[in-house]
Amino acid sequence: MSTEQEPELTDEQILIFEQQIKDQEAQKIPLVCQEEPIAQLVQEFSNNQPFLRKINNLSKKYGRIRRCRGDGNCFFRAFAFAWFESILSNIERYEAGLAKLKTTPDLLELGGFQKLAYEDFYDVTLEQYELLPQRVSDPDMLLVNFQSEEISNAIVMHLRFVASAYLRIHSAEYEPFLVTEMISIDEFCAMHVEAFGRESDHLQIIALTRALDIPVEVIYLDGGAGDNAAVHEFWPDETKKDENKPLRLIYRPGHYDILYERP
Repeated sequence: MSTEQEPELTDEQILIFEQQIKDQEAQKIPLVCQEEPIAQLVQEFSNNQPFLRKINNLSKKYGRIRRCRGDGNCFFRAFAFAWFESILSNIERYEAGLAKLKTTPDLLELGGFQKLAYEDFYDVTLEQYELLPQRVSDPDMLLVNFQSEEISNAIVMHLRFVASAYLRIHSAEYEPFLVTEMISIDEFCAMHVEAFGRESDHLQIIALTRALDIPVEVIYLDGGAGDNAAVHEFWPDETKKDENKPLRLIYRPGHYDILYERP
C-alpha cells in the first residue's frame, strides 16, 4: 500500500480552483439581468433572519434590483450600467459625462498606461456612451449591449484601468491603507484592480467615483445586529450633494447589484 501523500495545493492553485467554480456558476446568469422586485431577495435569504430584517426595511424605499453576474467584475459592471442608465433618465447630464469620459485617456497615460493597452477598451466605452441619446427611445438596447461579453467586458476593463490609474497617481494618499497587506499601491493595482475577475472593495470604489466625478451609495447587507442595512456614501465632492443623485448599489458578501428607489 502506497504511503505517498497527495501533493498539497499552493495558495495560487487553490485560488485558481475556486475561481473556476465561481466562473462556472456565474455563466448560468446574464452579465446584466432584467430588473426584478426586491422581494426576490426575500426568497434568496429566506433562512437568514438578520438579512431578512434588513431587506424588509429596504423594501420600504427600494422596489427593484438588477442583478449582475457574480464573476468578480460585478462592481465595475453594475457601476457602468447604472451610470449609463442614469443618463437615459437625465439626458441633460450627457455632455458633462461625455466630457469626463474623454479625459480618461490623459488620466491613463499619466498613470503609466500605454495607449496600446487601453485604446480598444476606451473606444468601446466611448462608442457605447455616445449612443445613449439614441437609447432614450429604446432603452432595452442598453441592456442588450451590456449582455454582450465583447462590449460589456471592454467597458469593465476600461473602468478598471481608470480606477487603477487614479490610485497610482494618488499613491501617497492611498498607500497607507495597504500597510497591513504589506504591498505597494502598484502591486495592489496590478493584482486587485486591473486583473479581470478580481472582486472590488472600498479603494476601487473611491478611485472610480473620484476619477469620473460620479457619486455612489452602497447599501450593505450583512448579518450584523440591527434592522437597518449600513449605507456607505462615496461622494467625489461633498459640496455637490444637493446637485447630483448617486448611483445606488446593493452589496452582500462578495457581490454587488443595482438598486432602484420606488417611484
